[in-house]
Amino acid sequence: MSALSQGRHQVAESTFSFLHMELVQMALGPNSATPTTSQLQLASRKIEAIGFQVGQRLVERYTKDRPRFTDTLEIIKFICKDFWVEVYRKQIDKLQTNNRGVYMLQDNSHPTLARCSAPTATSATTAKQMAALHIKFPSGLIRGALSGLGVIASVSATIESELPRCQFTIKITAPSAPPPA
Repeated sequence: MSALSQGRHQVAESTFSFLHMELVQMALGPNSATPTTSQLQLASRKIEAIGFQVGQRLVERYTKDRPRFTDTLEIIKFICKDFWVEVYRKQIDKLQTNNRGVYMLQDNSHPTLARCSAPTATSATTAKQMAALHIKFPSGLIRGALSGLGVIASVSATIESELPRCQFTIKITAPSAPPPA
């Protein structure tokens, strides 16, 4: 990779990072110093909905020149490898399934959580709530990408004990049908 393309790559990552931080602040509203539970829930829904729309649009762009997927596992592998690399410049670290429509994707160093401050004893609850907001966008991205590929699913995210580590649980609610030709 040339030095010029590396510089562009770093600019794109920092721009995405700042955009994501502003998205969270915008969703919380002007009085975000001590958000109430209802403000956090509303912000969470807004951020996830934006991620869903972005995920649908990105997956359409990234799959336009690819052959159609044959099964749900192939779609999940695409999300873990190709889609995640395009968005976050890294693959999902671990994929597990119970072969009954539940998939667990583990990211050991999620970029948006890496920039969140570590919780202290006095601010542990607030830090965890803010980290939960930051992880709603990638949850929406995954759900939107799956929806764009014809898979109806619910996606939940949990933040592990070490802050940049998170896990996404995908539960397929409807079997994937090939999109219309």
